[in-house]
Amino acid sequence: MCGHRELPYLIELAWRCLDQHRDRRCEKCTGTGFCPAVEAARTRIRAWRRYRSVFGRP
Repeated sequence: MCGHRELPYLIELAWRCLDQHRDRRCEKCTGTGFCPAVEAARTRIRAWRRYRSVFGRP
């Protein structure tokens, strides 16, 4: 049995996505700065924070 991670893997990927978009844009980014990948990452992180606030930390 493995020990608990500090963050789930999908949340780590979401943070990496946000970090990468701070420096450069991807091919999905629009001229106005909207990116569906960034919005999905933000939504995932918000959902994880809500989950932690209800059920506690893993």
